[in-house]
Amino acid sequence: YASRGLGDVYKRQANRSRAAYSTTADAVAKMGIMAGDAFSSNEELIAFSELINKQFTIAGTSAAGIDAAMLQLTQAMSSGVLRGEELNSVFEQAPTIIQAIADYLGVPIGKIREMAAEGQITSTIVKNAMLASADEINAKFAAMPMTFSQVWTIAKNIALEAFTPVLALIGQGAQWIYDNWSMIAPVFWGLAAAALGYAVALGIQTAATWIANGAAQEFFTTLLTN
Repeated sequence: YASRGLGDVYKRQANRSRAAYSTTADAVAKMGIMAGDAFSSNEELIAFSELINKQFTIAGTSAAGIDAAMLQLTQAMSSGVLRGEELNSVFEQAPTIIQAIADYLGVPIGKIREMAAEGQITSTIVKNAMLASADEINAKFAAMPMTFSQVWTIAKNIALEAFTPVLALIGQGAQWIYDNWSMIAPVFWGLAAAALGYAVALGIQTAATWIANGAAQEFFTTLLTN
């Protein structure tokens, strides 16, 4: 998941779903590690995660709610079934996801809890329900006006992408310094000592100038008369 190719995919997905790049990459990576067997490919995993992100936006889920629901959903996909605490969390934070599952199964949303209790809402059903609802989800998402917060998030994603080469160079430079510190240290401390000596000398010179130009006399006269 750390390859540059997948990194670019995550950035595009994050911008499409108006989500932060770091949050998106983290969520997809966790889903891939914990529930990778539920997906046939990285492309399917990424598409599923993007649709889930959009469902959260459609439902108006808070950032804390997204974290909670995503954790529970990832655990459910890992275990193979959505039920119990995991179902309750998704129901509470993103009922649109449950509605999509109900629509996919052709049952009223009120029947989902009963089916879940019997272990019928499998990870495969959850995945297929999201993928089958892609057109509807994308249409609803596209119709939603973009908020200032989402604009700022996308701007940060673009800035991060633009500065990635610079950050990489800084990282390489830091690594070079770390690897060669034994040679750099004597020079560094020598320069530091020279800079300190210069600062002390400059301070003495400034004090001498202050005394010589008569400013000290005025200061001490004021001091002694008060």
